[in-house]
Amino acid sequence: MPTESHDASMRWFSILVVFTLPLHAESPKEILELWRALPKLDETTPDKAYNKLSTWLPELGLRGLYAKAQFALNLSQLEKVSGHKIYLAGPHKEGQLNLNARSDFGHYNPKFLEWGKVHGIPGLKDAKLRKELQPLYDKFLRSRARSFYAAHKNLHSNPKRLQRALDKYNDLMAAEKPAFAMQDFFRPDADRMKNSGLDWYETNVSHVFWLRRTLDGSTKACRSLVVALLQTHDAKWLKANK
Repeated sequence: MPTESHDASMRWFSILVVFTLPLHAESPKEILELWRALPKLDETTPDKAYNKLSTWLPELGLRGLYAKAQFALNLSQLEKVSGHKIYLAGPHKEGQLNLNARSDFGHYNPKFLEWGKVHGIPGLKDAKLRKELQPLYDKFLRSRARSFYAAHKNLHSNPKRLQRALDKYNDLMAAEKPAFAMQDFFRPDADRMKNSGLDWYETNVSHVFWLRRTLDGSTKACRSLVVALLQTHDAKWLKANK
């Protein structure tokens, strides 16, 4: 008959097994459905959706991507699925993007970004889904992910220039001038990155994105999400560009 000491040992062994099992955080079905819906959304998203988000390049940048994605999972729905507010402050209210604000921007919630890293990439821990979704990454996310990663690396490789860029951007917001005015500041960077195979427009605007992340304190969480996406679907490129 087992002794009390034996029972205690078995309980501790069971706890140890639980804590040493590999964690497998699955993506909610809404996230997987969004990935799978992208080809159809690419064909059916009306021009007025792109116009409303003021994007003239629907195949590039975050605005073009969200114009499609909102028909499967909009911001309000994503907050319900994740259980987190997407923005902690800024002009975007009640699930609606306000892209006309010139003196402010959406301040990301790091907890939402951390959730996105774990739950927003269905193939992160699932080899079968990784293989299934790879063509969708290649078509809809690869250019964006590479551009954002490269822009972050470029900005943070030169702290003094990063500070000059932040100063200029803060001046633009104080004067309520559009962020588009930063384009010339980052033109040499975009020219150089284009020569390495990246998209000129995406790399240019990605630099402004990272300025905002520096100001709202979400740089680390956002970069971690981008790296997780690249590790899942673009590991060879990531290794070559670290």
